[in-house]
Amino acid sequence: MIGPTKIAGLFLNTGHGTLGWTISSGSARVIADLVSGHEPEIDATDLALSRYA
Repeated sequence: MIGPTKIAGLFLNTGHGTLGWTISSGSARVIADLVSGHEPEIDATDLALSRYA
């Protein structure tokens, strides 16, 4: 899961499994963009917590 939660200021960057170190810089970039209010270059809507709601 990557993205904001219902708790203000809390973002998740989890669930990478064995590829954690491999994709950490890309997911960190998405989180940095989201936290700073920018539109991420990578569309992470399919990875959002809301997909489970």
